[in-house]
Amino acid sequence: MISAGSWWPDRPARVPKPWAAGLLAGLGVVLFAASALLVKAGATSWDARLFGILNQVPPAAASVLTPLSHLFGPAGIIAVVLLTVVYVVARNRSVLPVAAGAVAAGAAWVLANVAKVIADRPRPYQVMAGAVLRQQPAHGTSFPSSHTAVTLAVVIALVPFLARPLAAAGIAYAGLVGWSRVYLGVHYPLDVLAGAGIGMAVRRDPAGPPGAALRRGPGSERPPRPADARTPPGRPRAQR
Repeated sequence: MISAGSWWPDRPARVPKPWAAGLLAGLGVVLFAASALLVKAGATSWDARLFGILNQVPPAAASVLTPLSHLFGPAGIIAVVLLTVVYVVARNRSVLPVAAGAVAAGAAWVLANVAKVIADRPRPYQVMAGAVLRQQPAHGTSFPSSHTAVTLAVVIALVPFLARPLAAAGIAYAGLVGWSRVYLGVHYPLDVLAGAGIGMAVRRDPAGPPGAALRRGPGSERPPRPADARTPPGRPRAQR
């Protein structure tokens, strides 16, 4: 059972060093900024060509890829996130992973949608001849991909609480979410890269300042011991 106060995980989390977390966030900022500058400058001809390669596939390949891509759509993402949350709560007996994932998802969603309003980039199926739309028309603008941003942010937030094979699978799943957005015709590759940058940039230590203690596990933060617990109250400690 998990009590209402079960905040601290039962097992040590693999919390990255502060410099590693900072490096990941910095790379995310650079990736987003570079993508935004390319879109702003109009240097997107290669982006359109890569979109065509990933989106306009032969019918035989599409007959396999289209059903597969639905695993990485909104319904698939929600199902995977819910299953992962159940797993990490049961494994760690703590609600901290849920809080970390929720904060990361909210921050990524807000940043991605603010960027969408500013960039105002049309969807590829709206402006590209030959673009294949394999889902219902999407709402909003194209840059960046909020699906990619939110999924990667949640995965990175939960990685410290997952077994290593599942952590690797989570990162791979986030990458396939990005691929599916291009294949379905609703995003350019640069949109996906920018979304990934946001997902990386919002990464935070899931425990905040107690991160070092979280690495050691529960019970690592204990009050200091008295100078001499054997000294009776009221009796001065003997000088040596």
